Amino acid sequence: MPEDQASASLPDDDVPPSAPAMPARLTTAISHAVGIHEPDRRYAPHARVMAGFCAVLWSRFLRFDPASPEWPDRDRFVVSSPRYRVLPGIMAELSGQAPLTPQGARADTPPHMGQACGPNGQGLGAAIGMALAEQKMAARFGRSLVNHRIWALGCWTELSTGVALETAALAGEMELDRVTLVVGLWSSEREQVDAILPRYSASGWSVRKVDAGNTEQIAAVIASSQRTHKPCLIACIATPETGPATPFVDDPGLWAGAARRGASARRSWLRRLLKDRQKADFERMARNQRPAFWQPDWQRSWREEGTMIARVSPAFAARRGLETLHELLPELICLRSRQGMLVGLPASRRGGTEGDLSCGTQVHGMAALLNGIALHGGLLPFGATTIIAVDRMRPALRYAAMTDLQVIYLLTDDDMLSGDNAGGWRPVEQLASLRAMPNMAVFRPADHRETMECLELALRRTTGPSLLMLESAPTLTTPAPERELHGLTNLCARGGYVLAEAEGPRQVTLVATGHEAIVALAARKLLKEAGVAAAVVSLPCWELFAAQKMTYRAAVLGTAPRIGIEAASGFGWERWIGADGVFVGIDGFGTAPEQPGGMADVTPERICRDAMRLVAPPSDTIPGTAGGNGVPPPGMASVDASV
Repeated sequence: MPEDQASASLPDDDVPPSAPAMPARLTTAISHAVGIHEPDRRYAPHARVMAGFCAVLWSRFLRFDPASPEWPDRDRFVVSSPRYRVLPGIMAELSGQAPLTPQGARADTPPHMGQACGPNGQGLGAAIGMALAEQKMAARFGRSLVNHRIWALGCWTELSTGVALETAALAGEMELDRVTLVVGLWSSEREQVDAILPRYSASGWSVRKVDAGNTEQIAAVIASSQRTHKPCLIACIATPETGPATPFVDDPGLWAGAARRGASARRSWLRRLLKDRQKADFERMARNQRPAFWQPDWQRSWREEGTMIARVSPAFAARRGLETLHELLPELICLRSRQGMLVGLPASRRGGTEGDLSCGTQVHGMAALLNGIALHGGLLPFGATTIIAVDRMRPALRYAAMTDLQVIYLLTDDDMLSGDNAGGWRPVEQLASLRAMPNMAVFRPADHRETMECLELALRRTTGPSLLMLESAPTLTTPAPERELHGLTNLCARGGYVLAEAEGPRQVTLVATGHEAIVALAARKLLKEAGVAAAVVSLPCWELFAAQKMTYRAAVLGTAPRIGIEAASGFGWERWIGADGVFVGIDGFGTAPEQPGGMADVTPERICRDAMRLVAPPSDTIPGTAGGNGVPPPGMASVDASV
């Protein structure tokens, strides 16, 4: 495999490499620690194979300061495969940064290291996302403040996963030359790996092979990878050990040279930071803090234009919200798919092109990059794609939820729910499955104001991912005027609220999310004309509503019979409507708009019919008599009373 020619020198603050014998002594120390701390016999041999590479990397190349593990310009070291899960803790213990817990807990791992042992391939994708964050931060602040590399250690089987191939293609397109993926394999597995590596070469990567037991060869390959202008993949090939193990000799001074090198690099960086005119902005972003007064400015902006776009779709409102956020939050970066919500929007209305990157149809890889951006720190990642793409994003969503990453996803239908082939695109079961995912906040706003409030809540939520489901259909009905009585109060902050109260004692409560809340308001009007007092409850976020006190939830839902309304599966709705409630939604995918149980069947007339049957006495079979005058409500004259 051809190797790229060297074209750049090592950083100025690097010092000469350690003595040749030092990596061998470190390798012995790491192998000895693996035998002590790795209880799984399946993983221990694999971890020992990578001991030589870790010893060379840490002692001669990795930029880190044991005395300051939070240093923003430190190199990142990511472990993607469970085979090597014990190595970060061992390296931390040997370098004197943190004691190794029995299970190698992630919380005790220094910040420049990370374990990403989630769904297969997600760690490699996250490492590439960290390289994208490094590139964007360097473009903003310059190489004097941002000049580090990303090292990811994984299993060779991860290279053939869809997420790894997609992120690798994106890394080649974006020229992310600060990421190096390292995979370990046995010599008997070389034939399978040789079939995978050409895919990375074709994606614009520099691919190298090295003997896992030759420390000088490893050092030469690492130095060469730092000089190339491409992302780099290093395959460490090992042969099973046949001879006796090298005796271990405890030497507390093994890491002294690496510690001095890291301390010197950090002192030079601090001197540059003190002189930089962007010092305050860099420190704020490095701490993941938002600019002062961004929230009042944000509320003022959408409040001022609220009357102009009161009837636009939630998707359009989110577009306008992103335009404003690009101006208020320079750290915002948005990745979108080919069908993402920013397609066709002029760059002048996006706040420039720097924060908007297209990932084409590679949605799985896009979601993994977003996780890496959040792990790196300094930037606020947004992802914009279509609702149906959430199935391809699910492993990355689970990873973000497991690791408490603040990632915001904007999912739109982009008018795919209309037409002859709409059945396959309908998000029938996606909402229920996403709500079942722990630590995932799912928002489904109904109109412009709820969209802006949900965006604000997602920005304030820093302990996990948030997902907004946005319809592209415009709001044809004016929202309830009762909302204006609350001023700038964020009513969505409690997950659910009374959108329109009944005129008189409640006879039925219509509980809806998203666009169906507007449909429920129209049904409320029909019921009022029929003599039935109905209240409408908007439930944009189940997770937040479930976290409220029981007294608040009881006051919002009331004691009257309830009807749940959502253009999706009714799985889970019994939690809010009770065992005696009625759900109006979608029972199947459907192929024709007029098919019962389809999207077209979630109408005010159907809701009104079901509501009147719910509140009518048991002897009544004619829905029209529930109003007291024996006449069907307006718009229901043609409805079959037996349905």
